[in-house]
Amino acid sequence: MVETFRTATAADIDTIKQIAVDTNLFEPDGVAFFDELIVGSLDGTMNDHHWLVAEHDSNVVAAAYYAPEPFSDRMWNIYFIAVAPRHQSHGTGAVLLEHIEQELRARGTDAARVLIVETSSTVQYASTRRFYRQHEYEEEARIRQFYGPDDHKVVFWKSLLG
Repeated sequence: MVETFRTATAADIDTIKQIAVDTNLFEPDGVAFFDELIVGSLDGTMNDHHWLVAEHDSNVVAAAYYAPEPFSDRMWNIYFIAVAPRHQSHGTGAVLLEHIEQELRARGTDAARVLIVETSSTVQYASTRRFYRQHEYEEEARIRQFYGPDDHKVVFWKSLLG
């Protein structure tokens, strides 16, 4: 079980990228941009972008990246959330998601009112879609062929109010 949550550091970049690859969310050559995203959130050039990690036995076992959705009214987006394969199905993802929701709610209604997450419609992501539904996220939209033929973007939505 997860012991702690903390803001990611530059030292976590390789572990986060490995989790992204191990969970089949990204190919090995597709995670290079994580360096820029994590460093940008740490040095303040990417204002209000957050990388969070979950640790078990002092090892990073999960990570999430969330930020305000541009051009929106107090809407936030979880752009990345993943749990190392050997730590899946133990509630780690649920606790991480709950932590993000609580952190955003603590900011107050002037800062956060809606949380969205986007995923793929492919069979590979069926358990991901089920996960969000189990945590009271509603499927809000499908953008056909967004990621490619027969691979639609599925957008889930949850109110942070109340």
